[in-house]
Amino acid sequence: MVYRLVLSEPTDETTKDVGENVLLANLSFDYKVYLFYYPGALPNEDLEKKLRALGAASGKNLFVNIGKLDDPDYDKIAARFGIRNLPVVVVTGVAALASPPSEPATLYVKLDSKALLNSPDSTIQCVETLFNLFMAGKVVEAAKQSKRDQLLAVVKEVILTPLKGIVSFISERDIVVSVMKGTLELKKSGK
Repeated sequence: MVYRLVLSEPTDETTKDVGENVLLANLSFDYKVYLFYYPGALPNEDLEKKLRALGAASGKNLFVNIGKLDDPDYDKIAARFGIRNLPVVVVTGVAALASPPSEPATLYVKLDSKALLNSPDSTIQCVETLFNLFMAGKVVEAAKQSKRDQLLAVVKEVILTPLKGIVSFISERDIVVSVMKGTLELKKSGK
C-alpha cells in the first residue's frame, strides 16, 4: 500500500485536509520521525554520509531526506519550517509524537548553526538526541502538560537540556524550537 505524507491544515469548522501540501511522495506508512537536510550550494559529504547511516540504522522509525534546492516542494518546506539559512537540518514527527493534542500544530526543531553543522559528529549526536526525545514521547508529553502560552518555552527546555551537554560551543539561539500550523499525517495515496 502506498502512502504519502501530507500537512493537514485546520479550518474554522473542523480539522480536515485543505489542499494537499505533499512533503514526501510515496512514503511508507510507518515512519515516525522525519529529518530534512538541505545542504545548500556546498554539501558536507561527511555529514550526508552520517545522516544516511543514521537513517539506515533507524529503519522505519526515522526517515532522512537529503534534499536539494531543486526539490519541487522546497518552497513549501522552507515556508513551513522557516528555513532562511543553509545548510539546515529540521527534525519533526507524526502527530502522535509532535503535535499538541489541544491544537492542530506540529512541533519541530531546526538546526542551522554553521558551527554545529560543520561538525558532523556533533550534529549526529544532536540529531540522535532529538530522535530519541521524539520517539520516547518527551516532546509531545511536554506539549500536553504545558499551557498554550507556555508551550514553546516548556518544549524548548525539554529539548535543550540534553543537548547542552553534547555541544558546548553553540548557544540556545543556534537551535530553534518552533511550531507550525497543521499536523503531519499519513494518508492513503491513489496510486
